[in-house]
Amino acid sequence: MSRPSDDRIIESIRLYRETLAETQALYIEGGKLVRGSYGWLGGGDDPDAASLAEQMNELHQGFLMKVFATVVPDASAKNLEQRQLGRVLLEHIWGKSVLGSQLHEAVDWLINAADDFQWSDLVRPFAELPELRGHWGELETLAMRMATLLTSVDGTVSASDNERIESMKQQFDLARGRAPETLVSETDTSNARDALRWLREEAKRLREGVGPTAAEKPTPVAGPGGGAGGRVGVAKPVERSSGDPPIDERTPEQRLADAKAKLDSLIGLENIKDQITTLTNFLAMERRRKELDLPTSRPSLHMAFVGNPGTGKTTVARIIAEIYGALGILEKGHLVETDRSGLVAEYAGQTGPKTNTKIDEALDGVLFIDEAYTLIDESGQDQYGREAIQTLLKRMEDQRDRLVVILAGYPVEMRQMIRSNPGLSSRVGTTMQFSDYSPEALCRIFELLAKKSKYTLPTESRRRLLRGFTYLYASRDRHFGNGRTSRNSLERSVRRLANRIATAEDVTRELLTTLQPEDIEVAGVDPMHLKAMAAEPGKVRVECKGIPQVIDDQCLGTEVKCEACGEMFLADWGEPVLELPAGEEEAL
Repeated sequence: MSRPSDDRIIESIRLYRETLAETQALYIEGGKLVRGSYGWLGGGDDPDAASLAEQMNELHQGFLMKVFATVVPDASAKNLEQRQLGRVLLEHIWGKSVLGSQLHEAVDWLINAADDFQWSDLVRPFAELPELRGHWGELETLAMRMATLLTSVDGTVSASDNERIESMKQQFDLARGRAPETLVSETDTSNARDALRWLREEAKRLREGVGPTAAEKPTPVAGPGGGAGGRVGVAKPVERSSGDPPIDERTPEQRLADAKAKLDSLIGLENIKDQITTLTNFLAMERRRKELDLPTSRPSLHMAFVGNPGTGKTTVARIIAEIYGALGILEKGHLVETDRSGLVAEYAGQTGPKTNTKIDEALDGVLFIDEAYTLIDESGQDQYGREAIQTLLKRMEDQRDRLVVILAGYPVEMRQMIRSNPGLSSRVGTTMQFSDYSPEALCRIFELLAKKSKYTLPTESRRRLLRGFTYLYASRDRHFGNGRTSRNSLERSVRRLANRIATAEDVTRELLTTLQPEDIEVAGVDPMHLKAMAAEPGKVRVECKGIPQVIDDQCLGTEVKCEACGEMFLADWGEPVLELPAGEEEAL
């Protein structure tokens, strides 16, 4: 069998090194997100703990090792090219070169050590913590890309290689399926602390194991529990300084600017952005008036978010909490998520204390209650829900300077809930309507997520995606997934890409980063039906400097000439246009 060319090996090494860096960045940024929402729970109970970002950085090393060991499980069967990628991985983990005879032993150690790692441990933050669940698809995409590079680096892909990649996909599915969706968002503070404590312990375990000297004498070191079968840690070449989780050193102005930037970056939700901007400007003005000893007023800041699932309610609630914290309206500006199960107890006399505990957790921040309408029974027989509401109403009034409550749920049920309870209607000062995402917005969300993993969409892929989302949007009901549909569709499309290139002999960067039309899968649409819809001609409505115009959808993703100003502009996406019998055109 002929050896792969040097150019191919060099390109594979470059792509692999780039993917390792992207994975590290994903974990570190994840740590920053967790710290921003839950870092305050860490407190000072572990003065030797590193920052959450550093702990996630430790965790990513075990993840990289596990991917390598899964795809190259037998140390005796690995080929020269895979060993070179193992060298790149070891250099990434240890920060030093491994050469000569040490390389062979170090790669052997890497594979043996990673066997003791559990997928569920390595991906747990992305499966369980609400802030990171939206990045699950990105994590899986990076793992699939690394696996593809490892199996194809020698120019051949065997049936056993494909089986190992499929096995890894199944492990991801299992890890996600076992994750309790309510770990942080719906349990008591103690469980949230447990999640952060686990992260610190897991990072410490990975940090205190075998160091780079293992390349000279690879010997597994037992982790907690002892014995040769113990779990093996991954040491770092340079000891990091430890200490309490760092405080937010940004100025209030910087925090406010960052929160506004997050709001502006959201796709769609223009009415929501306008409402929040107006409220923010009003509160900022009142703060300045107070500084000048002028009369001020403070409206009720409690809100109702009404809309179907996946429309960004939780994301917007988190941004509002950050804005209030930056403005000094709330001291911490954190968000606590819950629902009926976090407020209502199973036995008489326990609901009041349970509700108060959850409110105490949210003091100086925002309490976000999802599906809040489940607290009220139209029959009036739900005494536990009624007790939770009464407790909540009292605290909303008594501690309105330290607590903001956001009630969220389906539009009809939420309006009925607020109208039927005078106490709620008088305290909820603002209602925000979250509309379903349009087909164009769903496409933009899909592309935004895809870009984070360096995927590109050619014109035909864009056409197929837009047709699929248009079909779903036209037949949607109240359970329409909205943004989650975009995320699920990307995950499915990436898997189709992985299957398509599994047997490719020459795996290039373009092959790994381009979602071709045959890769596109829209969750809820039969692939054959999607292909048939994309075969029909169509038009879309786009805008250049606010001027609408209709173009052929074959131009999506390309530059077109504006009919009004004559300048070229990028027609990345557009709203599909329906051609009516009378010759008129109507945007969906």
